[in-house]
Amino acid sequence: MRRLSPLLLLVMLLCIPLRSHALDELPLKAAIIFNLLLFVEWPGEAELPPGAPLLLCGDRSAPLWPHLKLLHNRGVRQRRLDVREVASADDERACQAVVLEDAGQRPLAARVVGAGPLLVIGDGQRADDSGVVIRLRMAESRLLFDVDMVQARQQRLQLSSKMLRLARKVNE
Repeated sequence: MRRLSPLLLLVMLLCIPLRSHALDELPLKAAIIFNLLLFVEWPGEAELPPGAPLLLCGDRSAPLWPHLKLLHNRGVRQRRLDVREVASADDERACQAVVLEDAGQRPLAARVVGAGPLLVIGDGQRADDSGVVIRLRMAESRLLFDVDMVQARQQRLQLSSKMLRLARKVNE
């Protein structure tokens, strides 16, 4: 059986209307976050050995956490996704991507932002969170995403033009 390309899968996931209750959107958000990671390149990534970890950090008490944990050890291009809770200063410095689900996670954001090239994925409507590169948004029962290229450039992240074409809005 032939596998779907990550881009086609991302397009299909973004086109699914969310008609049922909020619990159904959590697995979809986790799947979209995983697919977005496939279209981001971190500085120096090409020199890493195959199977090197890509550390995605989150908050264990957040609603999306159990769905993110299901992504642990999945392949992201030549790397392996390592999903961890940010529990110590060492973890904070190692994060390469972090998911912030609401304003209550500002302490998490403050600890990891500035630790190195970091993809910050925000989930929600708050537009004033500094450092967020990709923001997931609900609009007309669909899950969409916006991209802040200013933040991406500050973090020295390369975002695929394919992903940018799928974004609802790209802030240059």
